[in-house]
Amino acid sequence: MTARRAQVLFLVCLASLGGILIALALAARAGCRPSTVVAGLAISFIPYAGSLVVSRSLHRLPARRIASLALLFGAPLLLAPPLLSDDLYRYLWEGRIWLEGFNPYRLAPDDPTLAPLRDEVWLKINNRPIGSIYPPLSQLLFLFVAWAGGQAWIVKLLALLAQAGTAAFVARITKSSRAPLALALNPLLLSESALNGHLDILCGLALLITAWALAQQRYLRAGIAVSAAVGLKVVGLALLPLFARRPKALLGAAFASLLLLVPLVVWRAPIDPVSGAGQFASRWRGNESLFALADWACRQGLGDACADLAARSAMVLAFFVLCALVVKRRVPSLPAARFLIWSVLLLSPQVHPWYLAWLLPLELIAGGSAGLVWSAAVLFAYAPLDLWVSQGVWRMPPWLQVLEYAIVALALIFDPKRPTLRPVTAEWQFLS
Repeated sequence: MTARRAQVLFLVCLASLGGILIALALAARAGCRPSTVVAGLAISFIPYAGSLVVSRSLHRLPARRIASLALLFGAPLLLAPPLLSDDLYRYLWEGRIWLEGFNPYRLAPDDPTLAPLRDEVWLKINNRPIGSIYPPLSQLLFLFVAWAGGQAWIVKLLALLAQAGTAAFVARITKSSRAPLALALNPLLLSESALNGHLDILCGLALLITAWALAQQRYLRAGIAVSAAVGLKVVGLALLPLFARRPKALLGAAFASLLLLVPLVVWRAPIDPVSGAGQFASRWRGNESLFALADWACRQGLGDACADLAARSAMVLAFFVLCALVVKRRVPSLPAARFLIWSVLLLSPQVHPWYLAWLLPLELIAGGSAGLVWSAAVLFAYAPLDLWVSQGVWRMPPWLQVLEYAIVALALIFDPKRPTLRPVTAEWQFLS
């Protein structure tokens, strides 16, 4: 393909992707059903994939241009309502009650003490009887948003800026032309940041910096990054095993990380039925893969009474075994981090679409494609949304869940750069 033809095709793909995102934003503002947005996102993966294929024939874009593309393509979604998730309203609520002098870990949104503060934001909060599940650094972001005006678009802009910054960072540390572009323009990430206001891409950036800093033997930087990941989302704990061969670095990172989790377990004990952390750890499940198989097996052997606890325990044990293998086989930090985050997602009882923001930066740095395929297939998880909005019932068709993970499994099988635990491997060669 000639450079001229590649440029034309690339611009056509970008124009198509931008047109779809603008149409979705307008449809959302007009009050369309969530399924309309999901269908549009699924279609947008066609020009997105085309742009990635064509980009191989073009020069690598600089970091600033990559960040600008993310901001440009996410901008239409900033002023559209978050049709695919109501988490944003809890962010706004919790930031506001911090400003009012209350503690969202201690007081659930429906606590009578907070009754004078109830407003339209409160009406849109899900799971109002339970307290916060978000670690302290996330709470600081919520507090900042409340201080800055408490508007939904502020949260969404922060998330979009985080995606643009992550794509720019990837552009600076890799020789690949595909990885930063794939991150900047990914329709799932654009929708989860600019439309739904999820801040998980910040956690994904922190996880990437942790592994990258360890690869360069910058242990203080890695410790700060992994602690930030834990302070944003508890999943950051998954990378602590990467510090195992540096005991001082491990102790420092583990101490800082666990210190950040103290508010979650002290201000509201996990055994308290109003504890958000306890409820999330013991009850929440949805769009799971290997956990569903473990739960089924436990129900066959143990009955319904203790099957859920047994399945959760089995998945935790399986993850610990994988961590031990990573350490024993001396897997380098970047592929090890990618492997562990894949493991967390596949073993977890709950996989929301926005959780893929933890994985995609590491996946793209590795040159993998399975994570990108999953970012499209995970849209199946939104299938029950229309029924949820109309009737308050969440019912995921089992065949759709099976289809999603069948696609992911095939993508992993046929991906030549799939995650691996090979004991002898070098750090990825296309890093700068």
